[in-house]
Amino acid sequence: MSRGRWPDRELHVTPRQREILDLAVRGLTDKEIAAELGVAASTIRTHLERFYRENGLRNKSEAVAVWQHYRDNERLGHQPD
Repeated sequence: MSRGRWPDRELHVTPRQREILDLAVRGLTDKEIAAELGVAASTIRTHLERFYRENGLRNKSEAVAVWQHYRDNERLGHQPD
C-alpha cells in the first residue's frame, strides 16, 4: 500500500467482499469465514484476491487495515476526497 493513498480515494468493494472483510476484521481465518458463509475457503481467497487487485493492495493484512479504516470513516459519515 503506498503512503498517502488512503483514504484519499474511493474503495472498490462488492457486497460479498464487505461480508468477508467484516469477518476478517474480527480476526477470522479464511477457513472460518468460509464456514460462516457456507462456501469453500478457496472462494474466500478468490474474493479477497480480487479486492486486493482492484484496490492496489498486496495482502490480507493490508486489506483488513484499509477496510477497517474505510468502514470506520463510513460510519462517521466521512467521504474520500
